[in-house]
Amino acid sequence: MTRVLAAAPTERLQRRAVVYLYTQTGQLREVAQALTAPLEARGWDIRWVDVRPRNAFPFPWPIRRFFGVFPQAVDPQALVELVEPAGGFTTAADELVILAYQVWYLAPSLPIRSLLKTHPEAVQGRTVVSLIACRNMWYSAAIEACGLLRSAGARRVDVVAATDTRRSSTTLVTTLRWLLTGKRAPFLWFGRAGVGDDELARVTAVGQCIAESRSCPADAAPVVPALAAADIIAGKVFRRWGRTARSMRRFGSTADAASLIAFALSLGIAIVIGLPLIGCAAVVGGERFAIRVRGFVYRRISFHLPVFDDVVVA
Repeated sequence: MTRVLAAAPTERLQRRAVVYLYTQTGQLREVAQALTAPLEARGWDIRWVDVRPRNAFPFPWPIRRFFGVFPQAVDPQALVELVEPAGGFTTAADELVILAYQVWYLAPSLPIRSLLKTHPEAVQGRTVVSLIACRNMWYSAAIEACGLLRSAGARRVDVVAATDTRRSSTTLVTTLRWLLTGKRAPFLWFGRAGVGDDELARVTAVGQCIAESRSCPADAAPVVPALAAADIIAGKVFRRWGRTARSMRRFGSTADAASLIAFALSLGIAIVIGLPLIGCAAVVGGERFAIRVRGFVYRRISFHLPVFDDVVVA
């Protein structure tokens, strides 16, 4: 006797979605609205749930807090207490889950990590679209989020990534200015910080595909091989630095500050030297390098578990 693999009935009839979202700047909400606009146009009911930490994180970031949150941000076990919304973090069986999150030091933001670890009911047994808006390095965060979603019992995970598509040297300046001063507007020869209109239009096209076929297109999260390789290597280094920084705290505030200063200096060196070296490796490796990196990323950021209808064939 053979069980027949088929789409779940709730998936075939799905016309509702819930957006779990944590944003400091408002950019992620813009991207989520771009994704959900085509769904709403086709009659979907969209429910928005803001994920709020009990103790709010500042924006703009004071520079000491910006670096001070680093050890927690890269600690997979670090959590923050969340304010539970009126209806809780429950998701109906026929709701598509859109999990919208920021990237903090190449990891999912602390509030979103806390949501997935302490409230698995938000995604358990559900189809999830993992939505990221960031400067350009989202790969390690997506890999961690995918692991958390799998552990929480999600049935299917797809990824949509929206990035600032301008030159890295430009986005480094505009993003840091925005995070540390709150100023997003153009200045000097630099344009407006953040995800641009071209990316918002691409995300809207992804939303149109979801509205029509209930699935993400293959290019919903474009992988740039050189950036992906740098991100994955840096993510491992960040976690080691984080362990060092956390261990230094027991020696007092001076040792803690010294470890964070050392991290900031090493980060600057890595940006100036490490990224160009990986870029050169990508050029030398050519298409073979690109294929291997893309395959590595795609295997780790999404999954589709089989769903069986109760149909029996003799």
